Amino acid sequence: MIYYLLLPIFSLLLLVIQVTVFDILFFGKTGLEISLILVVYAGFYLSMIRGITLAFVLGFLLDCITGVVPGFFVLSYVLIFLISRGASLKVYARGMVFTMGFIFVCVLFEKFLIILMYRSLYGINVFYDILNTSLLQAVAAGVFAPAFFVLFHRLEVLFNVWEARSPDQL
Repeated sequence: MIYYLLLPIFSLLLLVIQVTVFDILFFGKTGLEISLILVVYAGFYLSMIRGITLAFVLGFLLDCITGVVPGFFVLSYVLIFLISRGASLKVYARGMVFTMGFIFVCVLFEKFLIILMYRSLYGINVFYDILNTSLLQAVAAGVFAPAFFVLFHRLEVLFNVWEARSPDQL
């Protein structure tokens, strides 16, 4: 129960760090998709209910922060969660090389969805503008993904300890 209470708070904190701090560090050129790495982590390691809730909350809050198209990030994050959940059931998803490659592909898939959205809704071709930053962003996310997976695993263990000690089970 405490997981669902703390989820919006920590998700908002993560997204604020992702949107503001990394924009300042990289001078607004590109950023690190920590929220996408967390969604893939949820697909690999969390249960279906917890993972889909996490993907929905992260997507909803990112939609609220960025305001591109309402529901776009909710749809893309839930879709990426389901793809990574399916991949974790079919392959051994614990290897570092597989994790890095899968995160790389997922970031490029999200950017492809963004290109598709701009093309279909607005009639704007942003492929050339987004290509350079997308590759850089995908490589950065792939390289840093194993470190974030370790951090997310430690936070998950911490949440599970808090849940085991919660008084609502009396």
